[in-house]
Amino acid sequence: MLLVLLVSASSCLKSGLDDLPTYDEAKITNIYFEYRWYDDAAKQLRVQTLTLAKTIDEENNTVTCKITVPGTNAVFTEQIRNEVSLSNIVCYIDMSTAARLKPLNAAPTLGEVQDFSAKDFRYLITAANGDKREWTIKIQDFIK
Repeated sequence: MLLVLLVSASSCLKSGLDDLPTYDEAKITNIYFEYRWYDDAAKQLRVQTLTLAKTIDEENNTVTCKITVPGTNAVFTEQIRNEVSLSNIVCYIDMSTAARLKPLNAAPTLGEVQDFSAKDFRYLITAANGDKREWTIKIQDFIK
């Protein structure tokens, strides 16, 4: 029985298959900012996406952002809007497939509520093949 299982399992293996691509890109392809708060009345976490004008310069490895806090609505009230600042927002990015990100020089961790008030941050992106690129995220303006 074991012999039959071994033969049948190995018959699925094929030789001469194409190698999977080794991803060599270390790029930031998009960036987002949002504000998160806990809504006591609804007993849930709320998220407000911040309006963003951005320029991604792949030649100079720079992302320049102008962040605007949107107007109020039934959930994102004036009181909550007034609490939004560069010191308590979340940033996250889209980057090249299979790449890894490392904050440099005490840059804020992406994907968590962090302080972005310094307005200039460096990150190292490492491609799957080991190629590295240092990127700078600059917050040019914060409009409320």
